[in-house]
Amino acid sequence: MMSEDEQLEKLMKPEYIASLTRAIELIKEMDNIGFIDLISGVFNDEDTMKSVFGLLTSDDVLSLTTKQDSVIQLLHIMSDEHNVKALSNLLEMLTILQNKGMLDPIMGVLKDDEAMGTLLGLLSNDFTMGLIMNNKQILDSLGTLDLSVFPHYVSMIKAIENAIKTETVTPVGGMMGTLHAMKDEDTQKGLGIVFSILKSLGKTCGDEFNCTTKK
Repeated sequence: MMSEDEQLEKLMKPEYIASLTRAIELIKEMDNIGFIDLISGVFNDEDTMKSVFGLLTSDDVLSLTTKQDSVIQLLHIMSDEHNVKALSNLLEMLTILQNKGMLDPIMGVLKDDEAMGTLLGLLSNDFTMGLIMNNKQILDSLGTLDLSVFPHYVSMIKAIENAIKTETVTPVGGMMGTLHAMKDEDTQKGLGIVFSILKSLGKTCGDEFNCTTKK
């Protein structure tokens, strides 16, 4: 075992001088910002030291030592400027969702196996895939619709719904029955709408499907 003089002589070798100088400068800087006092306070506080040792020897910290390659890789990814910006935007988006009260329902769906199964089923069925594959044609077609008349679409569907829910439907038989039914004012209005639709279909689809009227 080396004596104190031998240890001092070894430290004074030229290859150690630069490192010792840097170490002393670092310690001085730490002392200037009060870090040395903080460390001294930690070492002098028995409860704090127990907490530190407990943390260092916990299963979570020990598990990190066995996964140091993954941790280093994760730190490397997080240190990239573009990744930091992306993570910042993601956290901002999550904060907005939380403030709007939307994050909890989303988390509820993600934790509900049945709901997730239903959602995945909707996303992966043939109909949804067809919508995705033909999204441009669908959007182009929808773009031609006049949304200002959308309430009329709803009214028409509602009228059909009311007719289907009617429990007592009087059958119309023969020409006389038809003529009798046509005396009803509402029926006349309905026939007017039907003929208007038929006329529009003929006008719109005639050119598209190259239909011709035989005379």
